[in-house]
Amino acid sequence: MRNCLIILIAVLVLACSKNKIPKGILTEKQITPVLVELHLAEAINSHRNTLEASRQNYPEDLYLTILKKYKLDQKVFEASVLYYGKHPDLYKPIYDEVLNRLNEMEVKAKSKDSIQNRIPAVKTIKKDSVQTNK
Repeated sequence: MRNCLIILIAVLVLACSKNKIPKGILTEKQITPVLVELHLAEAINSHRNTLEASRQNYPEDLYLTILKKYKLDQKVFEASVLYYGKHPDLYKPIYDEVLNRLNEMEVKAKSKDSIQNRIPAVKTIKKDSVQTNK
């Protein structure tokens, strides 16, 4: 009897440790690009005053547009974020990937800016001050 109890506990511990994602929750591959775009949208929203976009529902429009792009239901996305928020061991690798992608985008943007800054301005050719008389 005691051995059965020990085996049962071991099976339960192993079964619980697999971290299976429940049905209706986005996988790591599904949620990562959405989170990347949401962070970009938040950056856009934080600069909306400079863009002269003063609509009050601007953040919600960005949020819903991103969900629509990925064909996601708002409830599924919110349930996924809530699920991963309760499981930080699963959420950390996702956010590490999100940060990596955002950093790559930043590096590309900075290198593009630096390349454009290195292009020399077109020099105007000045006429020689000494002109030949014919």
